[in-house]
Amino acid sequence: MVKISIYEIITSINQSNFLWILIPIFFIGIITDKYQEEFKTSIGNAISNGALVIFSAFSWLQLIFSRSETFPLDITISQIIFSIIMIIYGFSIIASGFKSGEFARLYGRIRVITFMLMFFTMIIYIPILYNFVSIILFVLIFPFYYAFITEVIKKMPSINTNVNIVKTKTIEKIDTNYFRNKINEYLK
Repeated sequence: MVKISIYEIITSINQSNFLWILIPIFFIGIITDKYQEEFKTSIGNAISNGALVIFSAFSWLQLIFSRSETFPLDITISQIIFSIIMIIYGFSIIASGFKSGEFARLYGRIRVITFMLMFFTMIIYIPILYNFVSIILFVLIFPFYYAFITEVIKKMPSINTNVNIVKTKTIEKIDTNYFRNKINEYLK
């Protein structure tokens, strides 16, 4: 069993700058989930979410390769392999989006992607947390995260309240001859 003290975790958090990555991922994930994927995940959303996974995993690789040579080799190699697996996962979401889209719709949902990126970024940036206990925590925390995000999204204002701002009667009153004359005037 791996023993980690609270002091080691706090020191690792202070030495890393992963919060500058986690906070944007979290807020962009919430906004995208509410206003882009409110009813279902479209193929386009899933493809862009797959691209988000790919770019995040490349960011992890950049961090892993920039660490000093004193970093343990076994953790470095396993983090590189893990990052490559995440890149393959992102490409498989994109490829599925270009083909049938079923895998992309199911596993490319922004709520799932956001949680994975936040959790795995924390594990990559704080190597003390890179162990099997963290993976078990990932599985156990996910349902609570999902329920929390669901409640947060319910409290956010919906864009559906302003669906029919322009009334059709107003559109019927517009004189189309005026626009035709203006177009002819500009084209001359």
